[in-house]
Amino acid sequence: MTARTLVAFHAHPDDEALLSAGTLARAAESGHRVVLVLATDGGAGAVGDGVLDGEALGARRSREAQASADALGVARLVLLGYADSGSDRPDTDGDDGWPAGSFRAAPVEEAAERLAEVLRDEQADLLVADDANGGYGHPDHCQVHRVARAAAAATGVPLVEVTIDREFLSGGIELARGMGFEVPEGFVPPDVSAWYTPHDAITHTVDAGPVLAAKKASMAAHATQATGAPDTVRTLSVFLGLPDEIFAIAFSREWFVVADGAALPDELVGGLFVPVPPAAA
Repeated sequence: MTARTLVAFHAHPDDEALLSAGTLARAAESGHRVVLVLATDGGAGAVGDGVLDGEALGARRSREAQASADALGVARLVLLGYADSGSDRPDTDGDDGWPAGSFRAAPVEEAAERLAEVLRDEQADLLVADDANGGYGHPDHCQVHRVARAAAAATGVPLVEVTIDREFLSGGIELARGMGFEVPEGFVPPDVSAWYTPHDAITHTVDAGPVLAAKKASMAAHATQATGAPDTVRTLSVFLGLPDEIFAIAFSREWFVVADGAALPDELVGGLFVPVPPAAA
């Protein structure tokens, strides 16, 4: 088998844990080189009282990102150095009011060149990044998508969008309620029709079942994001608290959309990225 290089690009520390951790761990376990690129240090996130003990949140989250990368077998972690844009307002075209130095305020071409430098340096064979909806619409996730597309076009590296099957997400929420698990108020909106990707648009899946322990360790590495910040429901806290069998149901599969009909390296298809047959898509 020829070893390949997979570069995953996300906005904040813990995005990889929630979206692509199983794929990264499977690729690393199979002997491929895995590189994780984060646009920001997540410094605008919330955190529980007394957790940081005087340390800056961005510095702590950068260390947590390295611990997550180590748990997944990532060979190199790169932080592009932008500030976290925050999630106080929706991503909109032509809005120039984002904080100076933030990822969302950066020109797409500038950020794409920073990412392209990593792709060229690593002689990357595949780029994984957020979907067109930015998952649930976070401005930095939407920016990741734009930047990744530009970097892929500039370098010729095929782009695969990591996402969640929208029908699986909504069905999982209803299943959890039906099984008696409490879904905290405000955890998800009543309508997720604009989140992630419709089932019929999914092109590939990855079986994360064999590396669930590594995926859970990746989540646990981001300890600040599992703490009880005032009046908030922490996604990671909910997920890490799931019984093992429910965690396995929720996180044993990861979903992807191959962008623009890109051709994936043979070494990464079948054994890792499994095509979804059109009739079953």
